[in-house]
Amino acid sequence: MSKLNIFFETKKVGTLYRDEELVYSFSYSEQWLKEEQAFQLSLAMPLQTESFGNKVTLSFFENLLPEGEARDVLEKSQDFSGTYELLKNFGQDCAGAIIISPSEESPFRKMKEDSKVKIKMTEIFKAIEEKRSVAEVVANQGSGYLSIAGAQDKFVAIYEKGEFYLPKNGQPTTHIIKVPIYHSGVKESVYNEYYCMRLAKLVGFNVPKCEVLDDANHPLFVIERYDREVGEYVKRIHQQDFCQAQGFVSDEKYEAKGGPSLKNNFNLIKSNVTINQRSKALFDYLDWVCFNLLIGNNDSHSKNISLLLSEGKIELAPFYDLLCTAIYPKLKRNFSFKIGDRDDVSRVGKKQFDMVDSNLGLKEGTMAQKALEMSNKLLAVKDDLVKETKKELPNMKIANRISNLISDRCKSF
Repeated sequence: MSKLNIFFETKKVGTLYRDEELVYSFSYSEQWLKEEQAFQLSLAMPLQTESFGNKVTLSFFENLLPEGEARDVLEKSQDFSGTYELLKNFGQDCAGAIIISPSEESPFRKMKEDSKVKIKMTEIFKAIEEKRSVAEVVANQGSGYLSIAGAQDKFVAIYEKGEFYLPKNGQPTTHIIKVPIYHSGVKESVYNEYYCMRLAKLVGFNVPKCEVLDDANHPLFVIERYDREVGEYVKRIHQQDFCQAQGFVSDEKYEAKGGPSLKNNFNLIKSNVTINQRSKALFDYLDWVCFNLLIGNNDSHSKNISLLLSEGKIELAPFYDLLCTAIYPKLKRNFSFKIGDRDDVSRVGKKQFDMVDSNLGLKEGTMAQKALEMSNKLLAVKDDLVKETKKELPNMKIANRISNLISDRCKSF
């Protein structure tokens, strides 16, 4: 039986087990269950003395790791593979509040001035130019830190005054840094995401602060981690994506692959978000769906939306991973969720929106009105934002194409 210990700062939350048949389980520690401030890892894993079985356990822990090609490259470069080995070697700085370690004692120490080392960015840029994984480079530079969950190549770091650092002693990182995507005909992914995130802010969404470090050869998209709070020391804030919260593994993140539906996610918010924020969170979620439909973000799956634990209350996390994927012909063409009975956006109309209303128990016309309002908001700000971002980032060319796609989609809806 192999095991890893799970910590929140210096307190032991529980133990992750893998038996000889490679079956996973998780148990909360007795100490954690007695803690006044104890939180559950996910809504699918309530605080209890009984252990959790393989599927539910993996739905939380496997969803902390990189996916697809990003994971394959990392496993090959580090000469080990599998969820357990990745968590064992790179579990110091996961999404959310936990630390994963083979040690019986938490590696966490409060931040000190000399407790970070500068990342060798020349090696990062070289990897970008050679189209190699930057997560691999960072993994080789600092034990325990790598790309967090997702299929895109990226790395985590402390970002201060234009420089990137890796913390020591189990301390948290503060930013996520994404590099350009070079596969499937994807161009200007960094500028694409920056434009779409800025657009989201302008139409009223809560999104983390982000910026682009612009360079013609290797621009970097830098975004603040909303699951970190900077004060006397950098504190981790717990989060769970909508797959983790409902017990789905990463292979099930799309509805078409057996993952959560619009209704599943709507009911998750309705049942769990703190009551004084629930109504707003539900309508923000519907606006998020409409925004993604209109900007052409077909990859807005259930791992790209999360719940945040703030002062003991569950709230909708800031929105992230917003970019126009429909502009790239080789990427996924269908939407991540069915709108009514269809996930082909070109065939979605008022009838499908009315079906969503009926399915979610909304007043008739709600979803169509939401789409119309979002369309008007986008049309009012998108062109001025093109001018502003192109002035800020002279190397950006893709904003005009995204703006034109949004115009076409707004007209069709």
